[in-house]
Amino acid sequence: MLRVLGICLGIVVLAIVAYPFVQDAYFRYQVGRRLDTVMDSRERAEFRQWPGDAMSFARTLYERCERSQGDKAVQCERYRYAFE
Repeated sequence: MLRVLGICLGIVVLAIVAYPFVQDAYFRYQVGRRLDTVMDSRERAEFRQWPGDAMSFARTLYERCERSQGDKAVQCERYRYAFE
């Protein structure tokens, strides 16, 4: 009985520790899939090398687009979709 309790406790602790990593991987996949059609090869390479989370990368692309195209530009909406 004690062994089963120990195994259950170990599984719970493992799930608690792994949850943030799994969540980040899922968000990275989701944002990457949304941005895949609008990113060029340079931006894809940046995304693979990005040390932060996926949402911050999408915001960075959107802000970069706004700086070059102007505030609330229609061309930038494709990037905005990824982090909403």
